[in-house]
Amino acid sequence: MLHKLLKVHSVISIATLSYIYILSGFLVNFLQLLIFLFVRTLSEKWGTRLNGYLQTAHVAIFTFAAEWHCGCDMRLFATPEDMASFNKEHALCVLNHRGEVDWLLGYVLLERLGGLKGCKSMVKQEVKYLPVVGWFMWFTDYLFMSRDWTVDQANIAKLCKTWARYDPLIISNFYILCAEGTRFTPLKHTASIKFCEDRGIKPFRHLLCPRTKGAGEVINQLGNSLGAVYSVTFGFPGDIEPSTSTMISGLPARVDVSLQRIASQDIPKDDAEKQTQFVMDIFREKDELLEYHAQHDKFPGPTYPLFRQPISLIMFYLWAAVTLIPSGLVLWFLLSNHCYNMLIFIAFCCLAVGVAASKIVSFATLKQSSSYGTDKLKGS
Repeated sequence: MLHKLLKVHSVISIATLSYIYILSGFLVNFLQLLIFLFVRTLSEKWGTRLNGYLQTAHVAIFTFAAEWHCGCDMRLFATPEDMASFNKEHALCVLNHRGEVDWLLGYVLLERLGGLKGCKSMVKQEVKYLPVVGWFMWFTDYLFMSRDWTVDQANIAKLCKTWARYDPLIISNFYILCAEGTRFTPLKHTASIKFCEDRGIKPFRHLLCPRTKGAGEVINQLGNSLGAVYSVTFGFPGDIEPSTSTMISGLPARVDVSLQRIASQDIPKDDAEKQTQFVMDIFREKDELLEYHAQHDKFPGPTYPLFRQPISLIMFYLWAAVTLIPSGLVLWFLLSNHCYNMLIFIAFCCLAVGVAASKIVSFATLKQSSSYGTDKLKGS
């Protein structure tokens, strides 16, 4: 009975959040188009700044779900020295890709640290054509990858030139990179171990073997504008990983984050072999951290203060007002004029959105993620 109630609650939550996100998203896309046409062509600095604010407002619906709906409890393990330059420089953030909500946890971390407006990441080429989310990412200078290295290399070079022109004192950009390329599963881990053994590489216990080519190219293209690389490692106390469905259902999530800074002068540039070893060393250290976490239920080192920010709460209720109040007025008008056929049609559409979104969430599980390693494991 409780399971059925949670499922109903989850569908209602997903439908509500999806409705608000879609309507507000089209409004954000329209504002981004205006900025692109009338602001960015005149002043890239102001266009970038305004797009950064829009990104914070747009992503707030997701971070609200994590921060305030399910009450995400996030502990950050980092030294004051490593955090001193955070949000004051352009940086590459290298994450471990443990589960289906890593992207959301990355947003929550950056929001709490004040860096969300400068977040960029690599996403699949197909996403670019999706209304709302894809258009939003295109306007915000996300990097779309086609898995054709010749094309991707040219795209990385072009976009990194744009990123490098940003003033870090206006917006510090954080380029999110999941070098494993896909989520961790036992099947993929087995394939990764075989891949490492075949090439004389010590296998990873808690990670997949990283793909190093993309990270190296980003480092090369950004050059001296890259202030640091941050190694960000997610761990879950009790080995209880949150999922999209549990977070949207309002079930609490506990997350530990280890953050380590590698300064610009310690990052190898224009040397593919050294860059490969550099990324491998980062993941070797991540593996040791995750082993420590598995044994002690925490990461080593001091904790750094990390507080929930009210911006996502404020923006969610603002978006709710902007979308739901006009919708309520339309609904009242239809009821007053006895437009029952239209009401049934709208109810059906809302139900379809909720069910479709619920199915998408169900599909986005670890069992149904990328086929990495199940057919053949590609090289780095």
